[in-house]
Amino acid sequence: MAFAKSSMIFIFTMFFWGVSMGTIHWVGGFLGWTTIAAGLPLDYKLWAATRNFHVGDVVIFKYNNNFNNVVRVTHQNYNACNATSPIALYSSGSDTINLTRPGHYYFICSLPGRCLAGQKVNFEATLPPPHLSSSASVVQLPKSGPASNEALAPGPDAAEPIPGGAPNLKLWLSLVVVALGVGVTGIGTYDTVEFLV
Repeated sequence: MAFAKSSMIFIFTMFFWGVSMGTIHWVGGFLGWTTIAAGLPLDYKLWAATRNFHVGDVVIFKYNNNFNNVVRVTHQNYNACNATSPIALYSSGSDTINLTRPGHYYFICSLPGRCLAGQKVNFEATLPPPHLSSSASVVQLPKSGPASNEALAPGPDAAEPIPGGAPNLKLWLSLVVVALGVGVTGIGTYDTVEFLV
């Protein structure tokens, strides 16, 4: 009984936590950011076309940093596979990029031959749909890499951040821990036999 109660509290809490958080996109899915997986080139254009990117979403690049990196470039440099003037350079092997503004994002691998072999991805982040933006706040995961302050360079048509701010992540995590602790330990629950005696 206590386990069922804690499970319901956990699911309820996670439901509301999920509503307040943007989508997390793992570039390349479980294969990650690489040139070749299982002998076949990954199609990042197809990967990006099957997703909707919104302000508040998080894009995560997972890769072996001995053989890959992530470079944010302009549209022109994306098309030319040119990383000589990067907007941002990431090389941790696990880079988290918060989509803070609407607009186009262009990423390539700058190591020789990687971009030309297809290791590049681009997508457009739009404002969240109205049914989400009125009730959800944006939660930003910690950024990574030396270029963490520049996930998106401001353009001439840059929009202001969405008002509302992020909910207190520590508060939500604390509630989850308390809910699980109460459910597992049985604090606050009564056995009807002991109660009647």
